[in-house]
Amino acid sequence: MTSDQEELLDRLKQRLEVEEFFPYQLEFFAGVQEDTSPRVRACLYHRTGAGKSITSMVGMRLLGHTEVLVIAPPVTHPAWEEMGRKVGVTVQTMSHATFRNPKTKLSRNIPIICDEFHLLGGHGGQGWKRLDTLAMHLLVPIIICSATPNYNDVERCYCILHILNPGSTSGGYIQYIYANYQTEENPFSRIPIVKGFLHYKDAEAYLAAQPKVYYVPDEVKAEVVDVQVQVPSPPDEFEVYGLNRRTGRITASLMEERHQRKFFALVDDDGFLRDEVYDELTTLVGNATTPVLLYCNTTTVAEALAQSCARHNVNYGMVTGKSTQLQKTAEIQRFKDGAYDVLIGTATLATGTDGVDKMCDTLIIVDDTDDDALRRQLMGRILPRGTESDASGKYIYRLEV
Repeated sequence: MTSDQEELLDRLKQRLEVEEFFPYQLEFFAGVQEDTSPRVRACLYHRTGAGKSITSMVGMRLLGHTEVLVIAPPVTHPAWEEMGRKVGVTVQTMSHATFRNPKTKLSRNIPIICDEFHLLGGHGGQGWKRLDTLAMHLLVPIIICSATPNYNDVERCYCILHILNPGSTSGGYIQYIYANYQTEENPFSRIPIVKGFLHYKDAEAYLAAQPKVYYVPDEVKAEVVDVQVQVPSPPDEFEVYGLNRRTGRITASLMEERHQRKFFALVDDDGFLRDEVYDELTTLVGNATTPVLLYCNTTTVAEALAQSCARHNVNYGMVTGKSTQLQKTAEIQRFKDGAYDVLIGTATLATGTDGVDKMCDTLIIVDDTDDDALRRQLMGRILPRGTESDASGKYIYRLEV
């Protein structure tokens, strides 16, 4: 690092009101400056709360750029713009959906930070294809960020590596799979069935070992307390025929059957949470000393929970995939301001809820997800920095029905 860059870093510390940058941030700053190519490509694989926005924005500033395009969930745009003002960078913000739209015009040769990279979609989608094309041709830095970049492990890993270094995935997607994964023949597709990695335990270990990936692991494994709730068994017509009498439909897949079974367990015939489930939730929420986050894997369960809260005069807010960005922003702000006793949400809670950890110490998983990466990110809402000290006084419960 040159003397000018060291002076700039000292000034930025004062503006950001930090005594020192973390070692992993300094490692990133040094790494991107060692890349002599104008096509700097990097991935910040940082746990929730590790400061991806500070790290990426200061990195851009040290590389000499004072204008950046940030692709991020709209609810986070004000925070990105404020971060830009602090470090002397003009920030253009854009949602993932807007970026995916081929009619959206982009400023020429502007550096890009893509936060929550997984929201761009897979390698066959317009979002990833567009960023990949830019990564191959732009002569300016591109930094991709995510706390959980490995949703859909195989495809997401391929997408990340192709952005960082297209040559590392030469031969295309299928050849990449054969070169990096244990596979077996798929009788229904030319894409093989993936059984695991050839040389790594999982996607986390695989990505952490890749060049240009700056990895910050969780330093604590937060304890999830499973709470057993006894509920009635599904009706006979569902068990025998897969018939959902509420909708008049027969389940068409194992996934649908699993979701319907969970729905029967949690929700009664009138569309409210079962009394047994609601009573257990009432006890857990009553024991909390702060407002509580309530996660539901599906919108239907979230809506049933909301109806139950309304029936019992509980002061609640709710954000789901049906919520607009303005609605989500407003609901989260009300929750942070203490206007709600509980905030009900689906997977949308995993992003754009920074600051919730400062006023919330309890997360209750009412309807669990099968996605471990999503669950970790949800837990990060109340464990922002993932350290032992942050875990103290934080409580995560999961209902088992």
